[in-house]
Amino acid sequence: MIGSFILFTQVLSAQQNADSIIDFATNQIYENPNLAIETAQALFDAGESTTDIKVRALIIISTAYSSKREYEKSLEYSRAAMDMLPKIQNIELKIRLLNRVGGQYQELNVYDKALTYLDEAYKLLESLSESTYKSEAMGFNNLVRGFIYREQMSCDTALDYFNSAIEAYQKISPEVNKNSNLSIAYYNKGNCLITTNKIDDAEASFLQAIAYAKKNNAKSLIAFAQKGLAGVYTLKGDNLKAINLLEEALQNSEEVGDKILNRSIYRALAENYLAENDLKNYILYRDKNLSIHNEITKTERKTIDNSIQSIMEANSRKVEDFKNRNQLFQAILVLLILAVIAFLVRLILSSEKTLKSLKKELKF
Repeated sequence: MIGSFILFTQVLSAQQNADSIIDFATNQIYENPNLAIETAQALFDAGESTTDIKVRALIIISTAYSSKREYEKSLEYSRAAMDMLPKIQNIELKIRLLNRVGGQYQELNVYDKALTYLDEAYKLLESLSESTYKSEAMGFNNLVRGFIYREQMSCDTALDYFNSAIEAYQKISPEVNKNSNLSIAYYNKGNCLITTNKIDDAEASFLQAIAYAKKNNAKSLIAFAQKGLAGVYTLKGDNLKAINLLEEALQNSEEVGDKILNRSIYRALAENYLAENDLKNYILYRDKNLSIHNEITKTERKTIDNSIQSIMEANSRKVEDFKNRNQLFQAILVLLILAVIAFLVRLILSSEKTLKSLKKELKF
């Protein structure tokens, strides 16, 4: 925390603007997510930060927590940013936030809600002229849709979106701003190619993912791509080559502290060691896989429970508002009925009085 504060004050003393700090924090999301969080938090807390700057800082914090698989914290900061949505003047920032929240719900497997936010972002994107920003936002939107349609439909459908994301990201300049995103897109494309049994194409895609990740020294992305490539070697029966690559991936992964990535590498190592009849290492990595799996399950369950609770509370408020409006309507209706009854009673009494008067007149 102290290191990021010193960095932040140095940036301010050099009279660099908030964009420079945001660019720095953004580039740290996958390489050093803790530094990204601390830097963005310092920017958010700065007294002179505008609403737009605060929202951008919150998006970085949310994304960095996602890269650490701390979904509860990530969702917390996304919600804080969404609270500011009505105050945002910049349409590009609105798109970025809607895209981010869409990605957040995709991570939680709440696909309908994710697509709702992605659709809102896409409508705004269509109104923009071609630019680096539009390419970046369109790339993200297509990438997340690829994740969703891979689960809801098929890899054949998802591949179209991954390719669209890659095409959009390739348009971005400078190169540093697109490398991590391209690595993610190629990695997921590789996984889909394995599913469709296009092993050689998958290998080429994972090699691309590694190359782009290394350009930014994004260790978690390097590890993901290495794990994917190791999967190709496993399918080809070269278990020792897969093990060596997985051990290298594990070094990168453990530096970042990504539990889900660690779990997948432990599982892959166990499978490859078993194929090599190395029971000692098989048991070692099998047990590590089971242990971290239990940790992740508890965290994900807590996050989803909190998300459900939030949705229930929002619905409860809506129901309560409806009840209050309904009660007001009922009260007004009762008053109207009473007024009509009073009018009818008065009319009847008046008619009876008039009738009695006529009878008296007739007697005379």
